[in-house]
Amino acid sequence: MRLIALLALLAGAVFAAPDSTNGWGYDLDSLDRDLAVWETHPDVRIDSIGASVQGRPLWMVSITDRSDSLAPVSGRAGPKRRVAVHARTHPWEVQSQRVANGMIAALLEPTDEAAALRRDFLFHFIPQYNPDGIVLGSQRFNANGVDLEGNWSAVVMEPEAAALKRLYQGFMAGSNPVDVALNLHSDQFNCTRFFFFHLPGGTSELYATQEKTFISDVQARFPGGIEDWNFVASWATAPVLRYPEGFWWSGWREQVMALTYEDANCPDAGKFDSTGRALVLGSATYLRRITESIAPPTAIAVPLRASVEGVHMAVPDGSRWELRDFAGRRLGAGDVDRPVLPWASLPGNGSAILAVRTPDGLVHRILLPRR
Repeated sequence: MRLIALLALLAGAVFAAPDSTNGWGYDLDSLDRDLAVWETHPDVRIDSIGASVQGRPLWMVSITDRSDSLAPVSGRAGPKRRVAVHARTHPWEVQSQRVANGMIAALLEPTDEAAALRRDFLFHFIPQYNPDGIVLGSQRFNANGVDLEGNWSAVVMEPEAAALKRLYQGFMAGSNPVDVALNLHSDQFNCTRFFFFHLPGGTSELYATQEKTFISDVQARFPGGIEDWNFVASWATAPVLRYPEGFWWSGWREQVMALTYEDANCPDAGKFDSTGRALVLGSATYLRRITESIAPPTAIAVPLRASVEGVHMAVPDGSRWELRDFAGRRLGAGDVDRPVLPWASLPGNGSAILAVRTPDGLVHRILLPRR
């Protein structure tokens, strides 16, 4: 296995880069112009998930067939699968945003293939995660001088990281949780494109296999464009919880394919549309394979419902429940052996996420209120 030591990069070292007077060629005005164009498409919705330190909106671009149900429909094996993407954590890594734009372009093409993608999936993009840094000309930091990449386990999080974390927690508490989470960057290593592969020592053998499959599915859509899965590896012995992927692993383990993708950051960087298309189509291939292997023939109507008695569970025999708090800590677990799980059987009294896994591998989740 080829292990490349990028410790300086992971530690947040500052690399040489030209000063920015225009957001490294793509500033906030550039995004505003693109948002205005994207919003004209009937399957696009623009929202703000919060504000930066200096009060700038954190825009989210959501793309899905809005006339379609989230549940199984004709032509789709199961419910819509969700893909979440954020980019431009480090302002001078402008290539990451151009890749996100390439993903959006692929989804909005006037083709049957793009229409099928919008039918089968929900895609969410945060194209400028650090708008203050872009305006201030900061290479890696927000307005408080903090690197948002390593802020995910902080006791008091930066407003940008806290907003994105709340968004993802809300998705995971719903009926269509996140299945793929991509953290887009651009690296300074030999002008290459690659994923950070998480080793089994920090995750699991199953997750490592899933990573290899996902990366191969993306590579197949961009032959020769993206390095093999073993180009850069991390998490040899344990996950690093201060990063977004640590958040995903601590809360949902193999349920979410969460990876950092690094695009080329050099004068010769390009092919952003090709890269974006590969990420979209590779994600779709991976998720369709999973859906076909675990989707039940019919959906269970309202499988989880909270009432004054407890949590009602309309799930098959042999299902198991697990309760986690918003930090991903496991509060308790057990077999589903009755139709109503009383509140007294659930540890803690704060807001938490209850997940129920059925024997066929389907996972249902519900956000439980503070009690």
